[in-house]
Amino acid sequence: MTLRTLPIPGGHNLRDLGGYEAAGGRRVKWRTIYRSGAIYRLTPASRAAMHQLGITAICDLRTPRERAHQPMDWHDGLDIHYYGGVPLESGARLERILTSGMTLQAQMLERMHDIYRRLPFEQEASYRHLFALLAQSRVPLLFNCAAGKDRTGIAAALILSILGVPRETIVQDYLLSNDTAEALQVMMMERNPAYAELLAEDPGALRPVLMAAPSYLALAFEAIEQRCGSTDAYLEQHLGVTAANQATLRALLLE
Repeated sequence: MTLRTLPIPGGHNLRDLGGYEAAGGRRVKWRTIYRSGAIYRLTPASRAAMHQLGITAICDLRTPRERAHQPMDWHDGLDIHYYGGVPLESGARLERILTSGMTLQAQMLERMHDIYRRLPFEQEASYRHLFALLAQSRVPLLFNCAAGKDRTGIAAALILSILGVPRETIVQDYLLSNDTAEALQVMMMERNPAYAELLAEDPGALRPVLMAAPSYLALAFEAIEQRCGSTDAYLEQHLGVTAANQATLRALLLE
């Protein structure tokens, strides 16, 4: 049986997007496109397992600061195209918010809503590169951010939408990130001890940041539709994904 979540130590929130029912009775191909958080601190066995995935391209959506703090080097020495996200600081802005004394859960929720409204447009350059790699048939492909939840979650939702996967299934895939919330909390506290102080003051303060919620993804698509009129218009006007490109992606990623 093909596993959706890959049990590779160090592969935070590492999942295969294959197997989902899509348009025309087809399914997303297994072992073709992967989503994850930061993949670092790998054992030799974990590195070997990553190499066996046969990945040919990586689209790393993290900021330069995030990449410097948790460098992904498992692909070093291999013929793998690596793209590092443009120097936007969406994730870093959230970190500043969380360490600025705004610890109430309601405030965190409000900030997460704002981030999701912005992400489809702040990440345009990185998403454009991701879809360009797919258009070039650079698969198997891995795309990731720090947690594999927010920037990666929207990218996965866009890909699955193009493939004709029902919205309900897309949301279910997005919510699988909640299985890694505890590990994400540990990662965040390792990165910045101030997070532990926040939790001591208010144990629920980080919940809106740690968890994926259907409302978050809905806000991202609402923002796309309000600004562009439709997801297809956003894909073409902002990411360069035309109707012909979409057909190419369906031919590449469906079986």
